[in-house]
Amino acid sequence: MEINKLRTFVDLAKTLSFSETAENLYTSQSTISKQIKGLEKELGQKLFERNNKNVTLSDYGKLILPNAKKIV
Repeated sequence: MEINKLRTFVDLAKTLSFSETAENLYTSQSTISKQIKGLEKELGQKLFERNNKNVTLSDYGKLILPNAKKIV
């Protein structure tokens, strides 16, 4: 697990916006999406519920967020 993926997760959990997180981390939205998908694959759980207009933390995302913040 890479610290950059956790940093991306923590920022996205705060902003709930792929575009805002991309701005904050000086990267593209597609990079943010790839990092989150990679982290979800590593963990075997969805971290966010997404549709075309909304991003929300999943129950599992809420569960691991405090630990991710401590690590970052």
